[in-house]
Amino acid sequence: MDVVASPWESVARVDYIGELAGKGDLAELSRAVLLAEDSWHEGFGVTTVLRGLPEAERIALARSFAEHAATTVTAPADGEVGNRGLVLLAAVSRDIADADWCQAWEALLLEMADRFWSCGISDELWTCSQALLDAGRRVPEPVVALLRRSALEHAWPTQCVTPVLDRLRHPVLNPGEPWADALLAGLPSLGEPWPDVIGHALLAPVARPTRAWDRTALALVAPIGTEEIRRTVTPWLGLAAGGGGRWDGGYDPYHVPALAGLTWLLSLLPPHPTSVRTLGDLVERAPVRTPLTGTAVRALARIPQQAGRFELERLSGRVRHKVTQRQIHKALDAQAESVYW
Repeated sequence: MDVVASPWESVARVDYIGELAGKGDLAELSRAVLLAEDSWHEGFGVTTVLRGLPEAERIALARSFAEHAATTVTAPADGEVGNRGLVLLAAVSRDIADADWCQAWEALLLEMADRFWSCGISDELWTCSQALLDAGRRVPEPVVALLRRSALEHAWPTQCVTPVLDRLRHPVLNPGEPWADALLAGLPSLGEPWPDVIGHALLAPVARPTRAWDRTALALVAPIGTEEIRRTVTPWLGLAAGGGGRWDGGYDPYHVPALAGLTWLLSLLPPHPTSVRTLGDLVERAPVRTPLTGTAVRALARIPQQAGRFELERLSGRVRHKVTQRQIHKALDAQAESVYW
């Protein structure tokens, strides 16, 4: 079995658990994982070993883990992870999970989502989420958001998190930011091909769109019409100009490509004062400088008929952030030389 350990997981421990599993000594294996000396949950390495056991052995271990969960989750021993049995149960639950276990995993995950913006060393987040998916259950939306942010902001092994992330199709954006909540509320009534438009926006390069990305975007919006696109997208970006969900007003990292995509999309439409001012707001009003600030500057620079240039000139006299000032002047200089786009 090809086992990938978590970065903080002891390789020696993974090997030891693997040896016990290979010997079929389930009693000792159960003791080893339930009565671990440290106060951390097992990492991906041990979880992979447990998940790969034959069904009969997983059923036997599940009985032990379920009993432990029932006796310790409300009153854990000193220094012990109170939900250890519950998380280990998730590791062996493939094809044998029942509704009570799923409810307990959901409760654990929702509690984590309520406490954390993202998680860097909490392997139980992934173990319990995969168990829910394997049981045919949906991962709650706040947990989906936590998983996505955790994967982007921390060094989780790709081979371990991708099997979970690739199965999280809904919601298309993470709830919790005003602009994203407005989009999610309106998307069902917009109909086709709007889901494809948003999906394409999520694939947008933040620094600069490719010609291929632009061509696909224009093909997707053609059936909708440029005026309908503008009327729909500008309110979303107007809300986004007020900032995102982080404590400092920064955006959810999962949303940055989608915001960049909508920004590039607006700059592809025929020039309109509302579109231009909305892009300007993303530069001027944003509570914290993010990569999207530069995206909005470059989007203004590629709007034809001087409309974007006039807004950049206005912003050059109002924005005080030094990096943003340099971006604005670079865009103006490049426009003047007709080499920017």
